[in-house]
Amino acid sequence: MNNEINLFDERYNPHGYSIDHRWDMDKNASLLNIVFVNSTFGNFLKYFIERFSTKTPEMKMEPFTDIGTSHSIDDEQFSGLVQKYHLSFINDNKGETDLPICLIMPRSNKHFLYLKKAQLFRTGDIKIKPDHLWQKAVGEMSDKLQRYVKQIIELYEIKETAHFTWLPKFIVRDWYKLEFLQDIKDTEDGRFFETLRTHDFFKEQKTFELDLESFFDWSSFIKNIKELDAMFGLAIDFDKESDMKKVFDKGLELDELRQECNLADDVVGKGLDVSLSDLDVSTEAYIYAEVEKKNDFIQMPLTNRFFRDTGEMEQFVEHYPSHYKAMNPNMPKFNGISNPYYLDKSK
Repeated sequence: MNNEINLFDERYNPHGYSIDHRWDMDKNASLLNIVFVNSTFGNFLKYFIERFSTKTPEMKMEPFTDIGTSHSIDDEQFSGLVQKYHLSFINDNKGETDLPICLIMPRSNKHFLYLKKAQLFRTGDIKIKPDHLWQKAVGEMSDKLQRYVKQIIELYEIKETAHFTWLPKFIVRDWYKLEFLQDIKDTEDGRFFETLRTHDFFKEQKTFELDLESFFDWSSFIKNIKELDAMFGLAIDFDKESDMKKVFDKGLELDELRQECNLADDVVGKGLDVSLSDLDVSTEAYIYAEVEKKNDFIQMPLTNRFFRDTGEMEQFVEHYPSHYKAMNPNMPKFNGISNPYYLDKSK
């Protein structure tokens, strides 16, 4: 495994901006600078503060596209008191101290599931899906999927890779599952965000870490926004909380990715009894991984078809034959101890 973490990796800098790219006309915002990786709602947070702060001009328009991204309002229509930046902000402000910064950070397995979808689908509103890895021929997939195609072909030793080769769905699901089985801190994504969070630059600033969960759940959002407001004196008018919730709910309603991630989390965390049809392959993989984590001696089936509902999945776990139960070679740890049978796919 390559332990080198590049904060300007293509996946997190999909537009290829230089490490010194500027995002505003006047350097830095006086009220708040939002630093975020693509698809973590920096645009929405900027809009929300501008709309509901008494320090900014009145704004009544809504920012949403048809998929729930907040990309429909031009930068010129904002006051500039709040700015959003990707990670070039670090280099552009080298040597600065005490800047007011909100750093948006994913923390849970659900958030990393979301990012696997959103950084394909939402970035630039281009609507690429994990399912395209098995629904499209290898030679007809987007360039953004080709790095994943290469990894899958190499790991599963797929020999035939002509233009019109299709990857089996069960292979794509298994490939996603292998990463979800790891501790977040050991994954490429987890190490990336830990490198970002602990960067020396943010230690010299007035930094508020905003949990990405804020954008998945209203109660989390409003709680954290109040803390953000208190830290930076944003003067958000909480008398308009009902209007705030309407805006939040509309964005969530338009965003099928967040809804599906919340559903998956409810299935594995709360045992919610629901249909499992129409989930994308990465969500199916996430559910597979969570079931295997809770049932150490069970491996989920390698079939294209997924479970119809949670009842069918529970039946599979309950009646999994004892004579097939064995330590899962895909689990890095067993009861917190390194698994001697673990097959490290990075080697």
